[in-house]
Amino acid sequence: MSKYNDTVLTTEGTRLATLAANGKTHYVITRAVATGDDLSDLTDEQLAALTKLPNEVQEGSIVEQVDDPSGSDGVIGTRVQFMNQGLNKSYSMNALGVYAKEDGHDQEVLFSVMTAESQHAQYMPDFADKVVLRFGITIFVIVGDKANVTVKLDPDGLATIKFVEDAIARIPKPDMTEYYSKKESDDLLSKKVADNGDDSMNLNGKRIMPANDANVVHRNPDTGSVSEPVDFTNLTVNGGKSVATSDDLNDYYHANASDDAALAAAKSATVPGIFWYEEA
Repeated sequence: MSKYNDTVLTTEGTRLATLAANGKTHYVITRAVATGDDLSDLTDEQLAALTKLPNEVQEGSIVEQVDDPSGSDGVIGTRVQFMNQGLNKSYSMNALGVYAKEDGHDQEVLFSVMTAESQHAQYMPDFADKVVLRFGITIFVIVGDKANVTVKLDPDGLATIKFVEDAIARIPKPDMTEYYSKKESDDLLSKKVADNGDDSMNLNGKRIMPANDANVVHRNPDTGSVSEPVDFTNLTVNGGKSVATSDDLNDYYHANASDDAALAAAKSATVPGIFWYEEA
């Protein structure tokens, strides 16, 4: 992430700001430029003595005048954008400069300088891959009295911003009416399923007791068959009717050696059962 130090007014910048503060001149902030030269070793006094930003690489577009957040009439912010279109060589934007021109004078002067913090200069790639990068920054400068200062906006830069904003505005917005926020989802779920904190749950307003895993029949996920023995003590179906087991059936059916033997066994039995004989 790029980070820059506070703006330093040059000697000419201080002169213009002082005159403007006293209503003795008017000037125009004309343009902003960037250099790849590392000026971090220069003191504020040395930066103030500069009359030109050394080895300017590219010029940015001033696209907006911004008022000082504190409400001061003596400070103006210039919103500047730099783009890599047409840039033949990548570089780090180690310093930014703002130029101004006083009314009645033909010569521009370097008004202020802003240097990047160590290792935090914005990297601007070349345009060889035809990938556009736009870097925007607002440079605040002491101007004396903004009533005596004009910021010259770049119409091409404004057109670029409007093009981007219009393109964004044309992107269809999703229909969010069928979606719920997290809070809405939580509220809806809490009305459907709620943990009572006592191993029971409320489901659609009814209290239920989830099955204990120890009491659940486990089926083989591949075959669907029950693969382990299950004890169904006192199992009933269809309104309380008992269910007979294979052992119960073995005790109920009695095979005999002949019809006569089956009849005799039935007559002497003390418990219900079926006594039969099957001919070979």
